[in-house]
Amino acid sequence: MIDKDPSVWNIQDWFFVLIMPSIGGFVGWYAKVVQGTSRPFNIMELIGEMVTSGFVGVVAFMVAQDAGYTVGTSAAISGVCGHMGTRILFLIEKIIEYYLKKKKKQIMQVLKDEDELG
Repeated sequence: MIDKDPSVWNIQDWFFVLIMPSIGGFVGWYAKVVQGTSRPFNIMELIGEMVTSGFVGVVAFMVAQDAGYTVGTSAAISGVCGHMGTRILFLIEKIIEYYLKKKKKQIMQVLKDEDELG
């Protein structure tokens, strides 16, 4: 069982957590090659896709573990998120922007109300 605290993970735990999203990144890159949007021998794009996928997958794994999912489910979630790679990063960015804009409007309204009262 993988501990929720990554500072105590051993090399096998890290390998397990990184392999699923990296495979997802490879599949994403290969899909681009098949579609013709990437060249088959563009190694730098493959490496970039796998590194981004690995990062996204590790974050997704940690979030899933913290949410109480099993290790298997967390690995599956990290693989899917790894396959999505940068697309999921942009999705998260849009969600954060939405909530920050909403919060900014609320804060501005409170400040306006206080200014009118005081």
